[in-house]
Amino acid sequence: MNQTTYSNDNSTVGPPPAEETSPAQNYMLEFKTTTKNSKEYEYRTHKWNCQSQLNVDDYLPKTRYLFKEGGHIQKNDSKTCGFDICVTDEFKDACNIIYLIVIFGKIIKGGKSKNPLPQRTYGAGTEENWTMKGSPSDTNYVWSQIFRECIEKNIPIKFYICKAPITQVEYPTPEGTTKYIEISPYEEMEKELNSHLMRVLGKKPIGEGDLLNLDKD
Repeated sequence: MNQTTYSNDNSTVGPPPAEETSPAQNYMLEFKTTTKNSKEYEYRTHKWNCQSQLNVDDYLPKTRYLFKEGGHIQKNDSKTCGFDICVTDEFKDACNIIYLIVIFGKIIKGGKSKNPLPQRTYGAGTEENWTMKGSPSDTNYVWSQIFRECIEKNIPIKFYICKAPITQVEYPTPEGTTKYIEISPYEEMEKELNSHLMRVLGKKPIGEGDLLNLDKD
């Protein structure tokens, strides 16, 4: 049997950790944050109850977007952020994509990336950058904290990926020659995706907006 291989920026790595199942599944996602630019590592605990979020297996038949399980988070202590986003060979060089972040089998967030997913800037959200410099966005910091916490607790984080179409468009230059540019509706598709997720769920996915709230469900 062939084994699926995953890649990050630098190497080929193994598959994601096996998901643990239990009769009484715990859907509580807990992680810690500090105050932005506070210069002090004083932590608050966030608790997100993900039980009511959409099951990815239930949602996929409801969308025409062709998502495939294609990535996961893997520990990498050689990086300041502490993790890699690893993807299958199919998506290693894929640009203009939309994706779902799935934890506990639940859709937590829909997102987009112009560049291949391993280059997504979540890694900029280090504790030092946030606490000492105040430089990362809320999104990059909170999701980096979630990734690191899940790694420590052996909670798998999976990415379901869909390639947006790319069209080559020609345009004239002042000299009368023709040049070409590639355009993609990946940003519009992400907006449509999040609108659809909200309609199906009846509310925004838990990982969209108000990321610094301590308690969410």
